[in-house]
Amino acid sequence: MIEQDVLDSLRQKYLHVHPLIFHRSTERARDAGDLFDILESLPKDLPVIWDERKHRWVVTDDLTQSAQFEMPQ
Repeated sequence: MIEQDVLDSLRQKYLHVHPLIFHRSTERARDAGDLFDILESLPKDLPVIWDERKHRWVVTDDLTQSAQFEMPQ
């Protein structure tokens, strides 16, 4: 788990990142260094999806093309 003071510092540094993307990034990060790497590699263009293989956010033209996309049954 990432310490709250580290999260607060990163949140201040990355004010331009949408709060939901920041939150999802913290859920996927292995540690504070990994979270920093994820946020640093965040694409400037939208929309983005999480690529599990790359362990990064990637730009997509079609949200349904996610490799991990599953339709509810």
